[in-house]
Amino acid sequence: MKLNHDLVGTLGGIRRGIEKETLRTTKRGTLAQTPHPKSLGAALTHPFITTDFAEAQLELITPAFTDKLKMFEHLASLHHFVATELPQGETLWAGSLPPVLPNDDDITIAQYGTSNAAQMKMKYRLGLANRYGKRMQTISGIHYNFSFPEVFWQQLHAHENSEQTLSDFISEKYFHMIRNVIRHGWIIPFLFGASPAVDKSYVLGREHHLEAMGDDTLYLPWATSLRLSNLGYTNSEQSNYPLNYDSKMAYLKGVSDLLAMTSDKYRHLDASQQLNASVLQLENELYSSVRPKVVSAELRPLDAMCQHGVEYVELRTVDNNPYLPLGINDMQSHFLDVFLTHCAVSSSPSLTPQEFAIIQQRVEQVATQGRKPDVLLPTLEGEQRLADMGQTLLASMKEVAALFDTAFNTQAYSLSVSLERQKFADTSLTPSAMLLADMRATGLGYRALVQRLSDGHMLTHTAHSVSDDTRAELQQWVAKSLRDQETLERADDVPFDAFLRRKTAMTCDC
Repeated sequence: MKLNHDLVGTLGGIRRGIEKETLRTTKRGTLAQTPHPKSLGAALTHPFITTDFAEAQLELITPAFTDKLKMFEHLASLHHFVATELPQGETLWAGSLPPVLPNDDDITIAQYGTSNAAQMKMKYRLGLANRYGKRMQTISGIHYNFSFPEVFWQQLHAHENSEQTLSDFISEKYFHMIRNVIRHGWIIPFLFGASPAVDKSYVLGREHHLEAMGDDTLYLPWATSLRLSNLGYTNSEQSNYPLNYDSKMAYLKGVSDLLAMTSDKYRHLDASQQLNASVLQLENELYSSVRPKVVSAELRPLDAMCQHGVEYVELRTVDNNPYLPLGINDMQSHFLDVFLTHCAVSSSPSLTPQEFAIIQQRVEQVATQGRKPDVLLPTLEGEQRLADMGQTLLASMKEVAALFDTAFNTQAYSLSVSLERQKFADTSLTPSAMLLADMRATGLGYRALVQRLSDGHMLTHTAHSVSDDTRAELQQWVAKSLRDQETLERADDVPFDAFLRRKTAMTCDC
């Protein structure tokens, strides 16, 4: 598939959104023990400010924008609003890996109220805690949401003389993209991984092969993203059942099978400890590097995708960069746009079980040893030098970057690719290397260095200029979310068990 001139003219309609997870911490770099501030609204019903697994784990969400500047301005405004509403002495943690963690009993699962919808969210999180432990769930990151405009797909549909419905055609092309994101996605932790070290409290009671740096920090000297390693946000049970990404229906069948399949690993947990004993309690439990997504407030995600097809993709492998106030910046976003589009237009054969196994090994190698000189990565053709693979991949992205430059009348997209190519020749330019270098130069451990960076970003957040209209709008969302939560709690008219059966029933034949 090629980006012809007509398609280039549609790139201005690309929509992007960011979901950023971050922990509320104390000035001592410990997890905040306070409830989600009421001044931020109701986490259950606020569209932009919610919580993830833990009560202290915020998730800041932007809408999907065609204007990238507006996306980052919205994200900056959310940071400003939250920073000015936090309890005295609390900070937004800048790293992906957590600060000093307390005993598990003192990591409070996110609280959403008394409604059936709230009880379902909390019971699902209780299941996550019992399955994987609370510590793993406190890991934070950035999800980058991306979609092409409908006119892009319409023109491509016509250009290829496809006999599929437009919806089926779009879904097929998104799965084409997803296969390549999985295949080439190792490049994201190498270039942008920013979690080579962690506070020792994270691995309390676990076996590990990390090395000590000072009294409270553990690390690996060549790591890029421990968050994406086997010590991070992973699920060994799911890895036993690789999904088929050849088509929408093949994917949906694979996910529905995991939702229906009882897990020997989780069957010992009773009904009070999880939603169910399946390999996946809900679709959200699928720990994948990239997900096909669809927007639907009424249908469960599986049914919505079955009926409406894929509407966008969610890239889930981006670490919070602790050197950036928002954890991500526009230059990184330019690169991600080019990478995702390259994945959409490049050849994308099926992913075989053999290739899946190699990809898992490759990601682990990059996450734990990616900056090691002359490190080799496994491929279907045998081991290859990471630097050679990276240079080849980025060279193949240059054409797409140039087309983006044309579409947006800039040189920023080509520049973003050129800047990232430098990291293959000089790995000290990667965020992971910078963190370890700064820890050695300052004598600070992971907690102390990220705390210092977090404190600096808090000054940036509070000083950020937000218009009176924007602040008033955010205050209105707070009030509306609180009202909406109260409405839900008053409207509950069925027992929780009946509500749960209805919400988890699958009505679409996949």
